[in-house]
Amino acid sequence: MIKQLTEVSKISLSVGIGLIVNFISINPIYAQTSVKNITINNQFVPNPLTFEGVSNGSISARDVVRIEETATGYCDGFVNHEPNYTLTLNSFFDYLKIEVESPVDTTILVKGPGGIWCNDDSDSTNPSIEGQWQPGNYKIWIGSYQENSVNNYRVKITQTN
Repeated sequence: MIKQLTEVSKISLSVGIGLIVNFISINPIYAQTSVKNITINNQFVPNPLTFEGVSNGSISARDVVRIEETATGYCDGFVNHEPNYTLTLNSFFDYLKIEVESPVDTTILVKGPGGIWCNDDSDSTNPSIEGQWQPGNYKIWIGSYQENSVNNYRVKITQTN
């Protein structure tokens, strides 16, 4: 009797784990990582800094930043409620560029001390924000045009024009 219960328990555990694994692989949005915190100073090394991630979201970018267009472009796409990155700049940057590289069309939203910037397609289908940056904390969202679409990307941060 105990041996039969042990076998039933093993089967139940295997089925339960299988269902969880299938749920996560079918619904990758539930396997998201947390916000990445980045802190940089002038003359950071290496230059560029690179970070890889996955864009997926169900919230309209416009709903997150509550505007339709900025000086750097339209606030398009779908993002997560929380930003993908929090960037802390410890000093003023005369020039800094944040660029997203992806095989699919992506968007970027940046909210910080100097305001809100959005971009799409500054370089083909890759968005970027560049210029002078004030010290402070910036929230950065990477978005996709398709709601809940899971897409790999690479973010490059450089201070070289």
